[in-house]
Parts: sequence; C-alpha cells; structure tokens
Amino acid sequence: MSPNVSEYSSIFFPVTYNVIGFPDTSASSFGVLIDGKVTPLTTSNATFPLWSATVAGVDGKSSYKYVKLSDNALVLDQEPFLRTLGRKKVKSTLNEFYSRRVTKAKLPKLRQIYADARPPYSGAFDESQIGTIHLTADAATFADLVDNPLDDDKEDVKATFRFINGDTVYNSDKVKLKISGHDTRNFKKLSIKVKFDKKNGDTFFERPAIKLRSEVFDPTMIREKLYIDNLNALGVPSIQGAWTRVYVNGKPFGFYLMVEDIGTPYLRTTVHGGDSTPTELGSLYELGTHSLTEEATLQYTGPSTSDYNPEIYSNENLGNNTKEEPMAQFISFFKDLEDFNPTSAGGIEYWNSRLDLDGYLRSMVMEYLGGMWDGSWWRGNNFFYYFNPALGKWQYLPTDFDRTFSDWNKKDVDTTYRDFAATNLARPGFDHPMITKLIYKNKEINARFEKLLLHAVKRLFNPRVLNPRIDAYEQFIQDEVKWDYALDRTKNPGNYFNFTVSDFHQGIVGGVLDAHIGIKPWIERRAKSVPGQVRGKKIDISIDI
Repeated sequence: MSPNVSEYSSIFFPVTYNVIGFPDTSASSFGVLIDGKVTPLTTSNATFPLWSATVAGVDGKSSYKYVKLSDNALVLDQEPFLRTLGRKKVKSTLNEFYSRRVTKAKLPKLRQIYADARPPYSGAFDESQIGTIHLTADAATFADLVDNPLDDDKEDVKATFRFINGDTVYNSDKVKLKISGHDTRNFKKLSIKVKFDKKNGDTFFERPAIKLRSEVFDPTMIREKLYIDNLNALGVPSIQGAWTRVYVNGKPFGFYLMVEDIGTPYLRTTVHGGDSTPTELGSLYELGTHSLTEEATLQYTGPSTSDYNPEIYSNENLGNNTKEEPMAQFISFFKDLEDFNPTSAGGIEYWNSRLDLDGYLRSMVMEYLGGMWDGSWWRGNNFFYYFNPALGKWQYLPTDFDRTFSDWNKKDVDTTYRDFAATNLARPGFDHPMITKLIYKNKEINARFEKLLLHAVKRLFNPRVLNPRIDAYEQFIQDEVKWDYALDRTKNPGNYFNFTVSDFHQGIVGGVLDAHIGIKPWIERRAKSVPGQVRGKKIDISIDI
C-alpha cells in the first residue's frame, strides 16, 4: 500500500539528529546509526554536550540509534534499543539523551480541584522531561566548595551554565554557585543554588536563581515533586520543579530536582500570574528556624522590629515598610492575631479581610495530609508571608517539601489533625496561634478546614488518584536514580544513607531507613483516617467549595 500523499511530500528527506552525551574520553564522540550506516555527530564549546548532524535522504520509516565512537570512528558502544521518527515528515529530532528511551513522558494528570495557581508555562519546569545541566567552573575552586559545605563565608563559585532538554537549550556564561540547604550540608550529596546575573539582564526563564535539590533524605526522590503536584491541584501558589541530571566539568554530579527560589521575581511570575501590576510589590517575609529553641510562631512579642529575631523573620522585600522598621506591617498582622478571640463569631469574616484564608487552609490541609513535619504547622519552618497589594491582604507561601509523606515515627501516619503537632505546640513559648486559634478553636474556620480536608481526600489525596502518578514517576526516573546511586561520593565530607535501587522501589511501597512509611501506604492510611476524624459533622461536599 502506498504512503498517504498528504502525509509525505517525499519518502526521503533531510533530518537533523541531536543527542545529549558525555564521551568517555576527550577524543571520543557520538554518532547516529541509520540502516547500518554511521554518521558522526559534532559538538562545540557553544553546544556541548549536545551533538548534532544533518543526514540527507532519510527514509521516514527508518529506525535509528545513537552510538559512541572512538577517535578513529569505531563504534565503542551503542544504545540497546531502536528509535523511530514516526510517520510524519520531521526536520529534526528532539534533543535525545544517550541511552534514555523516553524523551517526553506521558504522565497521568491530577484532577484540578481548585483554580490553577501555577505560573504561565516555562521551558524550565517541563515535568514530562528530564533535563541536563552542565556547569563549567574552575576545578580546584569548585572542589574546595564541595569539600567545605559548612563554610558560610566561602565565596560563590563563578561558572558557566547550560540547560538542555528535549526542545530547549539555555546558556549563561555568568552564574554563581553556592551550597544550598541546611541539614543537607551535612551529607556527601550536596544541594546547589545557581544564581544568574540579574543586574545584567540574565535570568533563567525570568528566574534569577534556581535550586538543585539533592533529595538526600528520600530514597525515592519523588516526595517533593509529588507534594508540589498536590499543591498545584489544590490551587495553592507553589514553587515548581522538574528533575534533571547535573554534570560539572563534563563529569557526573548527580540527579536533582530543580526548583525555583521564592523572591520578588517569583511573586511577579507566580503570585501575580506574570502581570506587570501592581507596579510595586508588597512586603515579603521568609520564616524559618535552624534552632531547637526558636520557631517562627507569629506570636506578638512587641511593637518594634527589634522585638523579633531577623534570622527567624527575614524581610525579603520592604513593601510599605521603612528600612528602619522592616517588620512594621507584619507586626500589625501579629497583633491582629493576638487580639483575635477564637470563641467569638465572625472568624471567617475577620480573617478574610486580612488573609487569603482559603489559600492558607488548603496549605494546612496539605501539610497535614502530606506529613510535612518540617513545615509551619509542625515546626514553624519553611514558609513565606506576602502582603499582596492587589488583594489588600496577606498570602501564605510554602516551600521545601523534601521531608514529607513520612518521618521517623511509624505511628505518626495515624495521627489526627488535632494531634498532628499538639505536643510541640503545647510547649511554653511554642504555640502557633494560626493553628490553635484558627483551626483548632474557632468553630467557623474549623468547619471550613474540615470541609476542605475531606474534599481533598475524596477528590485528590487517595490511592485511586495518586498511585497512577506515583507509578509513572517510578518508571520515569528509575534509571536516573540508579545512575545517581552508582556515583562515587566517598571522598566528599559528610554523611551518606547509602540508598540502593532496591530502596528506591521499596520506599514507594514500604519503609526504608528514616523513611519508615512508604509513599503509597502513607497516602492510603492518611486518607482512610480523615472521614473518621470529621464523622458526625454535617459536611456537604456536593457543593463547590
């Protein structure tokens, strides 16, 4: 049967083949094998590690594979599978990673149960692809950074940056690298922050910085991405993330979750949806603790900025505050919280005029369901507050979700939301009034929270909805995790969990070391417990809430 004329203007046509690859030696290279014939691919300093060549007269039905070549063009290695162009006439392949079967995965979508708060699409965070980041830096300077992760005074390392995925190539000649995170600094696999030269107009898809998250506590490397997915489905403004391989000076460095950093550009792209209004952004505060003796509780302790620890309450954008009193506007919020009587009527009205209350409650629903023990509810850590001038009220912005869907205590999965952090919050000076006054004690807000909680479980946070997504992730990244776990980091300082590929799979269905509960059983048991927690209360989930 002859081919469809509308589909082919000619059976044979030129095709540009593109593969991402790191040769074993400086003299070796890559090629493409088509119908038994090898065509060498070339690269340059401006494109490496992307190798390309245009082959004339390609039969659209021909299969192909990429090969590694020696310095005299002998085939040293070849992909263990065949690729196809498909039936349509194409001018170029995607940028395909050597020996990775799938360039763009089809992932099961989660139901959008509230209005989507995600920013406009950007090539940076295409979750269907695994990106490649190649950093080039002075070898000795970068090695010194890795060898001294606890040295906060160490200067940032200058580097060049190249990001490649299936349809995007992004270059920057002037980035700065620093060690990121707090607890992860004590481990051999380090998290890295990449800062772009914003002053000279250089950003990464409008982001002046990105974080390469090591996911060192999670044997599956799935938890943080899955938590972000749930926030997106719940309509909570959230950082976005996508997995990527990272190489430094042509050598493997690790498999990471690339996420954005919360700052004023994030407010513009995500909170304000890319709008240029308001012209002036509101005040932004980063809240968190690295101490066992202090937390970001939001308790009112005085009228002046000096009454608050700047390491716990860090002003990131002044907004309507002065340099002398950068906490003034936020302190007014604390005072409103102190003055609020949770037993009085009108709680929802009171807080709706001051706070995006539904957004806050949906975030707290996820903190409980996802077992975010390093978040605001449990520990007073890892969150931001932003005064949105377009709304005239505050917004809660969560961040850092690697330690979720489990902790060190197997019993915690069965904890009710009222007991989730009850022991912690009962300590003198550690009360979190946003939880105790609003969610626990105010009847109106509590009823609203329980309605949102039950709605989330029925439509999102349950095995029927989440397990297909988890299964797809397991297939999507298992080879990347295997590659990461095989890297030799023994010379790096710090601790190491020594996770294996078996732990990767087991961490999804059962317990592994510090992740005592697998992701799937955590979701199942958490979801099953919720209806019993609100039983006997009239919660109408048939209405649009």
